[in-house]
Amino acid sequence: MKYLMSVLNVMVMIGEILTDNNVSKNSIGFPEIEENNNLKNKDNRQPVFMPATCPPNELYYPGDQKDDWICDCRPAFLYHPQSDSCWSAFQRGPCAVNEYLILPKDSVIPICVKNPCGADTYVIFNGKCEMLGSISACAHLYPIVAAVGVNATTLEIDCVKLNLESRFGEGQPVPTVDRLGNCQPGSKSSVNRKCDKIKI
Repeated sequence: MKYLMSVLNVMVMIGEILTDNNVSKNSIGFPEIEENNNLKNKDNRQPVFMPATCPPNELYYPGDQKDDWICDCRPAFLYHPQSDSCWSAFQRGPCAVNEYLILPKDSVIPICVKNPCGADTYVIFNGKCEMLGSISACAHLYPIVAAVGVNATTLEIDCVKLNLESRFGEGQPVPTVDRLGNCQPGSKSSVNRKCDKIKI
């Protein structure tokens, strides 16, 4: 019940912000419980899924002021300036057939590279092609439930712990990724060098 009240408080707060900013009086937002708890700001506000406000694959991130919010890429998604969109790392996205989008270690701009597996949603993991989301390749972590996915901190393929918490569950979710610095690697803010404006 305590968690449900916190969700309702966030929804009311978002409604007030949207009304104050004349964005929309009918928008509803949902806290993204599967995302990183460390993304909350100093007032304990957390990113919110706002499909009427943010483009696809973006969340509404809080700043330090009551009315300070910004749309940016979800964790493990990359901002692609040419398409002005966020795309999942290690998937085709805006790339040609048999390519996927990655973020080179020495860059803030993602690039398209050849997918060695030759099929979208397949990646090299432990020396062989595995489908993103596959739990069999991460069975060695049992009893922890994990799947092949993109680590949101390193933007590398890894076994990523799955959060099986219900959105309306009683308990608080367990954070699934850690975040370093003010911006996620590959985010729109990182590409546009606006990390110092988001104080999380």
